[in-house]
Amino acid sequence: MDQEAFENVQAFVRLFRREGLRELVVEEGQFKLRLRRAAASGGRRVADPPTRGATPPAPVGQGRGARTVAVRSPLIGVFYRAPTPDAAPFVEIGDVVSEGQTVCIVEAMKVFNEIGAEWRGRVVAIPAENGALVQAGEPLVVLEFVSAETAEER
Repeated sequence: MDQEAFENVQAFVRLFRREGLRELVVEEGQFKLRLRRAAASGGRRVADPPTRGATPPAPVGQGRGARTVAVRSPLIGVFYRAPTPDAAPFVEIGDVVSEGQTVCIVEAMKVFNEIGAEWRGRVVAIPAENGALVQAGEPLVVLEFVSAETAEER
């Protein structure tokens, strides 16, 4: 591996750690890199909203008394709601998503990065416009926390 390739791998690892990504896949010609966090084990109850590290996600608003949180873009790129132009969107408003479920794609440098929900919740807003450039940290999909029982009732 030459020095430039090594530095690129280091940059991807820094991005992966800094943004707290669950998975990062980069493919460019013959070069393929996949970084994935090990699944957390433990006795977490299903109804608890997952947390990233020691701090819970910052709420982006209130919806019917329940906390909401945004799935934010981990990088600058183009936001897509569906895997291909003629495919159905990954999620629609009102859908209940589970932790890790793909909610959109952000394309950066010809790499299509699947963005997953880090929390179980109901989609209450999709503020990003399909095909628009998004910045790192920009909200893409807003989720309202729901328990497993609430999700099964609907």
